[in-house]
Amino acid sequence: MPEGWINVTIKDVCENINGLWKGKKEPFVNVGVIRNTNFTKDFKLDYSNIEYIDVEERAFAQRHLLNGDLIVEKSGGSDNNPVGRAVLYEGGNGVFSYSNFTMVLRIKYKELVLSKFLYYYILAKYKAGVMKSMQTQTTGLHNLILDKYLAIPLYLPPYSEQERIINKIEDMFEKLDAIMESL
Repeated sequence: MPEGWINVTIKDVCENINGLWKGKKEPFVNVGVIRNTNFTKDFKLDYSNIEYIDVEERAFAQRHLLNGDLIVEKSGGSDNNPVGRAVLYEGGNGVFSYSNFTMVLRIKYKELVLSKFLYYYILAKYKAGVMKSMQTQTTGLHNLILDKYLAIPLYLPPYSEQERIINKIEDMFEKLDAIMESL
């Protein structure tokens, strides 16, 4: 590895928090819940079809989204689209929650890891087919093998290098978008 880089796992740098179920015990709060169906094919969030449900106020206090959280699909998927897809939440704190078919990866050491770097890293792993070996299937439903997913090696450059990599990736995406629009 290049000098200054470290080898960790997702579990080393993130906490994982399971999503919400509908509330059973009052008091309730009605909140927007991000679901797998809100993930677009290009790994972004589509806010046009957010479902609002009553959840336990106490549960929402523990399971609301924070800016920079990665929402990971842990159940669902298909043979062609395995579970393990991740999207980056870049919205307000405490506005939305996430469904029981998802989980959140929340960075524990924000001075060490940029959430956008982790998002692009996981996206690259997903696109390379790594997640296919990290799922089980029961009655047509694909489920993420959490221990394997959280053990994904993460080759982590220094913070400034993460910023440079993110800027390069986004610059390339902008150029690709411009080329596609010109066709």
